[in-house]
Amino acid sequence: MRVGAPLAVAELDLGKLKGELRELSWSRDGSQLYVKTAEGNPGSQKFRHYVIGVAGGAPLAIEQQPEWATDYWGFKSDRFAPGLRSLIIGFEQKQEKMKIGTGTGRPGEQASGAAGTVPVDIEKTAEGQFENYARLTFEGETISEFVNQMPIPGLMFSWGPTGSGAMAYTDREPGRLMLIDQHRHKQTISGVKDALLPAWSIDGTRLAWVQKAGRKKYTLMWAPVSLKG
Repeated sequence: MRVGAPLAVAELDLGKLKGELRELSWSRDGSQLYVKTAEGNPGSQKFRHYVIGVAGGAPLAIEQQPEWATDYWGFKSDRFAPGLRSLIIGFEQKQEKMKIGTGTGRPGEQASGAAGTVPVDIEKTAEGQFENYARLTFEGETISEFVNQMPIPGLMFSWGPTGSGAMAYTDREPGRLMLIDQHRHKQTISGVKDALLPAWSIDGTRLAWVQKAGRKKYTLMWAPVSLKG
């Protein structure tokens, strides 16, 4: 698998588009990309819809999700590999003890608050507290990980073209963009971080994704891809 130089298509300012990014889809002819945002709590979310020309330009708001975008998302986020039903995404959900980060303090360290300084054992406080992890896996690799969140298939991965058994995915931190095939050959796309919503075009020649560019700002990117050496 070879990946060419990435191209910036558009800036996505969520302060203007509203909500959080949820879907990125290719049109059937590869001339447009569809972006979906979601605002509000699960169950009562407001969705907004935008299309962007692959050649570049500002997002254009539309009334509803195009049929081609719905079809593509089903293809991209399916549990089974397109054309290879023997390849399947695994799912695991479990509770894990809360991890103490480097910025949370050390055992016995004092924590300051409005009421004064009180001795707090950080590890003792976290003891017995758990976080809910949901992971999607493929060929032994974690392709999506959600912590205390409802899993969203397709948010962090995309199947490649039909019959290829290939996949693009991002890790939760630091948001690297990676490719893997059915033979477990894996590669990381250099220079990419804070990536989300990988989307492999239907013909397999282009890979799109969004990349964080600032607070509530993302850049929509795509790069040429070759599955043959």
